[in-house]
Amino acid sequence: MTPYGREPMGDVRFDRLWPEWPRQWGEEYGPSMDLYEKDGKYCLTAELPGVQKDDISITVEGDVVTLSGKKESTKEEKGANYYVSESRQGSFSRSFRLPEKVDEKKVDARFKDGVLTLELPVKETEKTRKIEIKG
Repeated sequence: MTPYGREPMGDVRFDRLWPEWPRQWGEEYGPSMDLYEKDGKYCLTAELPGVQKDDISITVEGDVVTLSGKKESTKEEKGANYYVSESRQGSFSRSFRLPEKVDEKKVDARFKDGVLTLELPVKETEKTRKIEIKG
């Protein structure tokens, strides 16, 4: 795992220069995602066209958020002659390590028009408390 999540083939520079290369070698479905920080919250958006809400799983453990799910294959028409078939299907899982811990109880997840939006508020750290010595 890299600081930016799991990279498809393990070489971050190579994969980003030629993002289509892993697909040619049989990589299954992998949604596009954006992760950014705004107003004290981490925001994650994932493009998940054709994925059903019930097929998405989100977990937050400390400073790691994991998004996983599956996209079912569409039925091919029997007797049809396909000229192009670029639809992707299969399972996916991406984990991101964030710079700070997330308040799991305040995570907000919305799914509309095939786009998942997560708001992940930063967990408040405990303030340092000065201890008074008695006696």
